[in-house]
Amino acid sequence: MKRALSVFLSALPFLIVLGLLYAAFYIKPSVDGTPVPPPPMARNDVVYGVAAPAGDALLWAAGSDGKVWTSRDGARTWTVQKTPTRQLLQDIAAWDTQRAVAVGNDGIVLVTADGGRHWTKVDVPRSPIANKLVHVRTYVGGAAWAVGEAGVALRSRDYGQHWDRVTPDEDSGWNDVAKLGDRIILAGEFGRLRISDDDGATWRDVNGPVKSSLMALAFRDETNGVAVGLDGVVLRTGDGGATWERAQVATATHLFDVEWDGNRWAATGNTGILLTGDATAQDWRTANPSATDRRWHTRILPLRDGYLWAGQGVGSIARPAL
Repeated sequence: MKRALSVFLSALPFLIVLGLLYAAFYIKPSVDGTPVPPPPMARNDVVYGVAAPAGDALLWAAGSDGKVWTSRDGARTWTVQKTPTRQLLQDIAAWDTQRAVAVGNDGIVLVTADGGRHWTKVDVPRSPIANKLVHVRTYVGGAAWAVGEAGVALRSRDYGQHWDRVTPDEDSGWNDVAKLGDRIILAGEFGRLRISDDDGATWRDVNGPVKSSLMALAFRDETNGVAVGLDGVVLRTGDGGATWERAQVATATHLFDVEWDGNRWAATGNTGILLTGDATAQDWRTANPSATDRRWHTRILPLRDGYLWAGQGVGSIARPAL
């Protein structure tokens, strides 16, 4: 008995090695379970444009890799919609809950007529210089305007199905557009401003008070408007964009978007800034809604109880007290 035990113990290391070799060559591991799908909005996704055709009830967002998202719970959760492009989308706008348009790099224009269940790529006039579209606006009756690099301004009158180019190729781009009836106002690089009084048939340049690039426009009625831009620039007009003056603002932070929320102006840009102004656009206050969020934001959108902002992340923020 002792001899048998001694033989077994001396052979044990070899048996262990043989067992490991057998497992390595003949036993293949398997994993049971359901794969976990990636989240609709990943941490590295960038959101450049947002739209709210039905207030808080329906939100649209567009950004990285041709992605379009929707939310029906005030930006708490998002669902990604399928699109036919991987180009970065710079902006999105909607006529209603069914019809919307998104624009982006390489002149991409996408439209939907069924709430985003199907997005279709639309051909638009192209430039030999550059074709990135950075901003799109929608208006009643199916009108839309899109602007971007190389002086491009595109006009649609049929819910984005067809587009005409109404400006020539230039060395500088347009960053935003506003439509006041037949008056069209463009704002762009180097403080440039341009106006058409006949829906884009003819144009005239406007002498602006700054050389910093203007990034966004907004109007609260057909005469009173605000433009914001780099270096904390804020301009205001009281005659429908014919003349502009610079407002005194205590910030040099780059500003990328501005909107009128029904009671005041709200602008955003670098370092998590929220800039608000009174109806006259003369009294401006700066704030940072989050002490820890120093990200940049390219869009701000008024909601019922606050704002939706987008850029390095998307979410809702409260309105500061008046």
